[in-house]
Amino acid sequence: MKKIFSSNLFLTAAVLSILLPNFARAESAPQASDDARSAVEKTRRLLGEIIEKSFPELDAGKIKVKAFRSRSNFFKARFSLTRYLTFRSVRTTVFVNPLVFERDAPERGVRAILAHELAHALYYKEKNRLELLGLVSLIKDDFTAKFERRTDLAAIKRGWGEGLIAYREWLYKNVPPENLAAKKRDYFTPEELRVLIPAIERKPELIKMLLKKVPRNLTDVQMAVKF
Repeated sequence: MKKIFSSNLFLTAAVLSILLPNFARAESAPQASDDARSAVEKTRRLLGEIIEKSFPELDAGKIKVKAFRSRSNFFKARFSLTRYLTFRSVRTTVFVNPLVFERDAPERGVRAILAHELAHALYYKEKNRLELLGLVSLIKDDFTAKFERRTDLAAIKRGWGEGLIAYREWLYKNVPPENLAAKKRDYFTPEELRVLIPAIERKPELIKMLLKKVPRNLTDVQMAVKF
């Protein structure tokens, strides 16, 4: 019993000391404003439509939507640490930055990146607590790139690849220059997606190989689609 209690304390300490700060880093909640409320409502509506079309495993009513402010991020999906630590079923909150609508991000791009966030929600739903604890590795750039690119692949598998191209082209024009390299490192670029998408359409089984060994750059992508 003492060992189990000590183990639970370790898990709690690890999540609170590493995962929570990483999730909240460099971002803040906005003031309650008409723009924030509008962004939340638009996002909630789009999520419902995307879930109905592509994510039957998820329940739109169990996903919360909140607004946040950031200079470099426009959407993010986070599971409830409170529910995690109290051994209740994990639920996801999708956060939206109102700037994504103020800066006229293309709707098909917004839908695609929301599909990416829902792929995160599905991951959180399907994994057990020990597997979710592995997300502390997100403090490492290498793990983050593999995790986010694998999530891109999950969205591509469900038909959202072209929208991801539109979103990333918009994104690169709307993040500070100092954040651009990290975006290109952690997520598939439009150039990479234009190689990946037709290859997966021609050979759907390719996705399984890509998920096992995630391409990290254009050269990796070009090599992977040759098989």
